[in-house]
Amino acid sequence: MTEEISLEGYKKAYREIRAEEEKRGFLIHLAVYVLVNTMLIVSNFLYSPEAIWFFYPLLGWGIGITAHYLNAVRWIEKILKEREAKAEYRAREIEKKG
Repeated sequence: MTEEISLEGYKKAYREIRAEEEKRGFLIHLAVYVLVNTMLIVSNFLYSPEAIWFFYPLLGWGIGITAHYLNAVRWIEKILKEREAKAEYRAREIEKKG
C-alpha cells in the first residue's frame, strides 16, 4: 500500500535533490578548475618564467566558477521556487482553458 504525499512535500524533496545535484556539479567544476590552473601555473613557471601569463586564465575561469557557485549553490533555492511558481501559473492557465 503506497501512501500519498502532499504537493508541498514533493516540491521540497525535488528542491533538495536538485540542490544536491547542482552542488555536486559545482564541486566537480571547482576540482577541475584547481587541477587545471595548478598545471598552468607550474607550466608557466617551468617553461616561460619571464612572462607571467597564468593569471589570465585563472581570472577568466574564476569569473565563470563564481557565476556557477552563485547559481548552483547560493541562489538555487530562489531559482527553483521561481520555476515552481511559473509552472503552477502555467498549470492554472491550462486548467482554465479546458
